[in-house]
Amino acid sequence: MNRRPRRQHRGKRPFRVFQANVGKNGPSHDCALALADAERYEVILLQEPWTQVRDSRCLTKTHPAYDTYSPVGTWEDNDTRPRVMTYVRRGARLLADQQRPAYSRDILWLAINGVTVVNIYREPHVDTALGILFAWPIPSQCIIAGDFNARHHTWQFGPSHGHGNSIAAWASENDLSLLNPIDTPTNAHGNTIDLAFSNIVLAQATVEDHLATSSDHFTLSISLPALTPAKLPKGKILLATDDELKRYTENIEAGIATIPVAASTPGDLDLLSNAIIDLMQTAARAAGRQSQRQPTGAPWWNEECIAAVAELRCVRRAFPLGFNYEVQTARRELRVVVRRAKRAYWRNLINGVQEGKDIFKVTRWLTSSGVFRPPPLQVGETIVETQTGKAEALRQATLERRTAADDISDPWIPVDVTTHIPFQADVPIEEVQDSLLRTGNTSPGADNITVRLLRTAWPAIGKHVQRLYQGCLTIGYHPRRFKEAEVVMIEKPGKRDLSKPRAWRPISLLSCLGKGLERFIARRLAWASIHYGVLQPQQIGALPKRSAVDLVAALIHDIEVALSRGMVATLVTMDVQGAFDTVMRNRLILRLRQQGWPLNLVKWAASFMQARSAAVRFQDITTPPSPLECGLAICLFDN
Repeated sequence: MNRRPRRQHRGKRPFRVFQANVGKNGPSHDCALALADAERYEVILLQEPWTQVRDSRCLTKTHPAYDTYSPVGTWEDNDTRPRVMTYVRRGARLLADQQRPAYSRDILWLAINGVTVVNIYREPHVDTALGILFAWPIPSQCIIAGDFNARHHTWQFGPSHGHGNSIAAWASENDLSLLNPIDTPTNAHGNTIDLAFSNIVLAQATVEDHLATSSDHFTLSISLPALTPAKLPKGKILLATDDELKRYTENIEAGIATIPVAASTPGDLDLLSNAIIDLMQTAARAAGRQSQRQPTGAPWWNEECIAAVAELRCVRRAFPLGFNYEVQTARRELRVVVRRAKRAYWRNLINGVQEGKDIFKVTRWLTSSGVFRPPPLQVGETIVETQTGKAEALRQATLERRTAADDISDPWIPVDVTTHIPFQADVPIEEVQDSLLRTGNTSPGADNITVRLLRTAWPAIGKHVQRLYQGCLTIGYHPRRFKEAEVVMIEKPGKRDLSKPRAWRPISLLSCLGKGLERFIARRLAWASIHYGVLQPQQIGALPKRSAVDLVAALIHDIEVALSRGMVATLVTMDVQGAFDTVMRNRLILRLRQQGWPLNLVKWAASFMQARSAAVRFQDITTPPSPLECGLAICLFDN
C-alpha cells in the first residue's frame, strides 16, 4: 500500500521536479518512480535510465501515475538507447509539449504550462551534448537539470574538471542561476555533478537523502513557484452504481414532458433531437459524477519496499558518502526487495486469472503500441511541437486530403431511371430498438451519451426516438446534432514512426443516438441492395451473410481448384487510400438517383453529408469544430 502525504489545501502548491541518475539499473529506476509518486512530484528527470530490447520491443520503466517522454522512440543497442527520460504527472493539469530543436539521445526538451524543462546527460569526456545545449537559445521561464559530469568552484570547491569552466561561463552569459547548494555532493564519490540551472525567480534545489534510489547518485529536488494550471477538457460524466442509474431514470421520467411533439419539418426534427439529447445530458449530470484523471501508484510497491527505502535512508544519513559495507548492503537489499515485489505481483496476477477478460488484462502490455508520448510531428519540412498544432496538422493530413473541388455542381440533373427500388417507409419501434440498443457499448460522441444510458432511458424515450427516426426517413433529413463529430487520433497498430502523419488513424465519434439512425438505414440499404440486385453478387463487406470469412473461404476454394487442375493461381489486391474520406456529396446523390432509390432516401443521404463538422481530440486537447467537405460513414460507404 502506497503512503502518500496529505494534500495541502492552503495556498498554491509549488511545482516540483525530481532529478536523479539511476545508473541503468532497473530496481533503481523503479524506486525513483515510486518515491517521486509517493511525494507527488510533478516532473521526474532521470539520466541513464534502464532500457532493454527484447523481441524487437524497446522496453523501459513506466509508472501509472506518469506519462513517459523519451528523446528517441526506438533503439537497437547501448549506442542508440536514450540516456535521459522525463516523466510528467497525470491529473495535475499539466499540458506538456515535447520539443526537438536538435536530435539528441542525451537531451530532452519539454514545454510544460509555459515553463521549458530540459533534461540532459553529459557522458564523461564527450562534448556532443554540451555543444547542442550551448547552441540552443535559452527561453524565459526555463529550467535545465541533469548529470553534467563536471566540476567548477562555483558549485564544488577545488579545481575545475570536465568543462566546468565552459558550463559556468555559459550559465553566466545566459543569466542562469545555479540552484544547487554549494559544495553539497550529488554522488557517492563526494562530487557535485548533478546540476540544476534556471532563470525563474525563487527557484531552488536541495539534495534529498530520503529519496535515495539505490544508485550511486543522490536525488536533487527542484522547486519552482506554482504554475498556472492548464485548461484541459472536463472529464466525462460517469454513472456506474445502481443508485446513480436509478436517479438518472427518475430524472428522465421527470423531464420527459418537455419533449416536443412535432416531427414533420427539418426544424421540428432538430428541436426533437436536441430535446432528447439535452434531457439525457441534464439527467446524467444531476445523477452521476464527473470522471477525474486521478493517478494511481505502482501496484507492486508494498510495505516491504517502503521499509527497505527507510533502511537505506537511515544508513545513508549515518554514512553520507556511501562507500562502506553498510551502505552497499542496504542498497543491494533495496534492489532485491524491489525485484521480489514485482515478481510476486505479476505471479499473483497470472495465478489469479479465471476468466477470458483476465487473460486480456494480463497480456495487454504485449500488444501495446508503445510506452512513450508522441514526439514532435513532421509534416513535410515543418516540425510541429504543440498538441494543438499536431491536432490541426493531423486534421489537414487525414480529414482534409480531398476537397469538394472535384465534385459535380448539380446532382439533381434529369436522369433516366429504369428501375425503382422499393424501400419500406414505416419505422417499427422494435427495429429502432434493435438498431440503437443491440450493439456494443461503443465510445460516445461529444454528447457523452452511451448505449448504456440509452438502454436505461429507453422505456421513457423509446416512442420519441421512434418519432424522430420516422420523421427523418419520411422527409429525408439528418438532424444537425448528429453531424457534429469528435475525431480521436489514435496510433495505428504496429511499429510505426509517430512523427509521421500516416502513423495516425482518425476515429470518428458521433452521437450514439445518431449512429442508431445510420445503422437503421444502413441495414435496410444492405438488405435491399442484395434482394434487388443493386450490388454485384461477388461484393463482400458490410452486407448480411457476406463476411470476411466467406471471402477467405471462396479464395481458398478457387486456389485449390486451380492447383488441382495444374494451373497457376494469381491474386491481385488493391487498397484505395482514404476511400471513406473522399466520397463526394453531389456524386453520391446522383449515383443513388441513377440506381433508382426513392427520393426521401436520397434526400436523407444529401442531408447526412451536408453541413458536417468535426473537432479533433489529440492527447490532452480538443480543437474547435471545423467543417468537413467530403467523407462517408463506413456502414454507408459499403452499401
